[in-house]
Amino acid sequence: MRLENDAVLPPRLLPCSDAAAAYRLVYKRISALLRGRAEVAELTVPACPAWTVHQTVAHLAGVAQDVVSANLEGVASESWTQAQVDRLDQKSTDELLDLWEESIDLLAPQLTQATAELAAGQLAFDALTHEHDIRGALREPGSRAGDLSYQVALGFLATMFDLTFRNTGRAAMRLTTPSIGTVQLGDPDTATDQLAIEVSDFDALRALGGRRSDRQLLSLPWHGDPPNPPPAARNHAMRPPHNDLVE
Repeated sequence: MRLENDAVLPPRLLPCSDAAAAYRLVYKRISALLRGRAEVAELTVPACPAWTVHQTVAHLAGVAQDVVSANLEGVASESWTQAQVDRLDQKSTDELLDLWEESIDLLAPQLTQATAELAAGQLAFDALTHEHDIRGALREPGSRAGDLSYQVALGFLATMFDLTFRNTGRAAMRLTTPSIGTVQLGDPDTATDQLAIEVSDFDALRALGGRRSDRQLLSLPWHGDPPNPPPAARNHAMRPPHNDLVE
């Protein structure tokens, strides 16, 4: 099967210009989804239960503002993201979308000229993740594969897992999705836990990106025995939900 026969490559970050294009693509989708729909603003976002749709958009607009203004102390921490929500709380959702677009216009030259592919990839990953968080609140699923936003976001995720696995030395994982092909994460020659998995782009984004419970993660089609807790983004800003998230 593909896990055995496809060419296995290291993970690859896409150029900053691609990340900038992917980020703008996600913005356009969210803008088209939410403009003129004030009635959905106060819906709770199941993937981010502390936030409403409006607050999630405030975070997205606030991230772009903070990157433009180099307000990066405590970046990605709970206090950093909450400050974005608090300062933009009085804006309407349409106003937030306007502010976000203005910041993207200012941010685009920085991204396309930068060499910080990891940071640019993280920005696109965060936006794509929250697009699907919002869609989950509206019960209006959108594109789940096959565009630049997934290539950039999964390239970022795969790179981060590769770095983590190599730093810890315990696990190695072969990941296959349609957008990125088959990539080797971690060092298979030294790791004690050898894993492989083939999933859709959407499932890779949501599972590895912290949007599936440990029970859901363990039920994925693993080759090899995943550790408990299984591989997923886990840090001060992101952790798998306690309850299953079904989308």
